[in-house]
This record gives sequence, structure tokens and C-alpha cells, in this order.
Amino acid sequence: MKSDIRIDAARFYDLNPDFPKDVPFYQALIPSPEARILELGCGTGRVTISLFPFCRLIHGIDLSSAMVELCRLKVENANIPANKVIISEGSITDFSFNQRFDLIIAPFRVLQNLETDSEVEGFFRCIREHLTSEGTCILNVFKPSFSPDVLREQWVVPGERLNWEISTERGRVSCFDRRIRVDKEHLVIYPDLIYRRYQGRTITEEVVLHLAMRCYYPETFEKLIIEHGFEIVNRWGGYNGEKYGEGPELVLRFRLGA
Repeated sequence: MKSDIRIDAARFYDLNPDFPKDVPFYQALIPSPEARILELGCGTGRVTISLFPFCRLIHGIDLSSAMVELCRLKVENANIPANKVIISEGSITDFSFNQRFDLIIAPFRVLQNLETDSEVEGFFRCIREHLTSEGTCILNVFKPSFSPDVLREQWVVPGERLNWEISTERGRVSCFDRRIRVDKEHLVIYPDLIYRRYQGRTITEEVVLHLAMRCYYPETFEKLIIEHGFEIVNRWGGYNGEKYGEGPELVLRFRLGA
């Protein structure tokens, strides 16, 4: 199993003010109050805890022990019954829960963190083994702002960019990114996220998170789903009714193929 790359960065995760407004979107697609939901890459429980009142059970899994610890603490602090929310530590590319789910989700671009073909294959195998015959899965990726050729040649830039900044009781926290390199064959970008905490103008804490993000375009995202034996049911370009291919996100809902 991979080491936990988020072990130091997990505590900064929930400070991000720029999460997509996706929770109402997922709530609206829960098929019934008796539904069983599987969340792949549940992180600190941002979506998990928002969905549990609307379903029979939600089971989250995440590779990061630090994220899982924070998620379990949130569940405990919210006094959520143990039979409503289950949080497991493990890889979303290789797991077996010996049950099937009515809805499977992987919010906030979780799929794009799968760097290799073997990881992607394992991910879709696990979805296939855990989805009910009438169930659906929802995946999303960001829509690249560059064409593939431009991405290959121009994505890497020198220096840092400010993503967001907030004030906390322990001082100001800023998140920057650095664009390190691109795998031009597989269209995987490698950004660093740098979290800095300040007291006045002095940096009191700095954590660097090294990420891999595999890029998909509208046609290649659809092709990926279909080639893994699924049937696409719905397409969206975001969480506010945007047309597929025209919004900031690419969101697909699909079911087991015939």
C-alpha cells in the first residue's frame, strides 16, 4: 500500500473555501431513503456527513490514515449511529466489502488521483463488483482549460500561484500551487500544493503536498466509462445545470452495461 502523502496536509484540507457546491447535487440523486451509498475517497467526510441523513447507510473508504482519522472524529462528534456511517481505511483500487450499493460516488475529482493504468483498472473493477444491478455510479473530473497539445507544452510554469487564503484563530493560512511537470504521454500533471500558516508576516508552518492528477477531456472521459463495460445515463458540465463539455467540471452518471 502507498504511504500516506496527506499525513501532514490533512489538517489543512477542510480550510479550503473553494470546494464545489456538489452536496445538494449528490443528495438529489440518492434513489431512496433506504439506499446504500459507497463513497470512494471520502477524505475528511465533507460529503459523507452531509449525505447520511438521506440514506440507510453510507460507507466511505480512503487510503489516507490521516484523513480517515479526521473523518471518524467528525462522525463521533456528530453522534452519528455506527450503523449509519462506516469509514474504512484502504485503497479505492483494491477492496472488497462483500455487499453491493445502490449509489457509488467519488466526489471532488477522486478518479484523477489514479496515476497508472493498473490503478484505473482496479478502480473500475471494484465499482463493478460493488454496484447493484439497478444502481448507478457518479464520477467527476475537472474540464481542462488547455487543449492536450497546449497542456503538454505550456502547463508547467515557474514560481507559485496563490489558490486561496483565509484567517483562522491560529493565524492566516494560505495555499499556493507549483506546476512541477507533465507526463506528456498519459496527460498526468504533477502539481505541488503548499500550505503556509502565518503569524503576522512570519511563516510558522509549511506543508507541501505532492499530487498527481490525470487529465480527461469530454470525449476521453466518456470513452473511459464505456470501455470499462458501463452504460452512461446522464452527463453534466457542473453542479448547476451546465451542459456537458461547457462547464468547469465533467460529471458522468452510469450503470452496469447489458
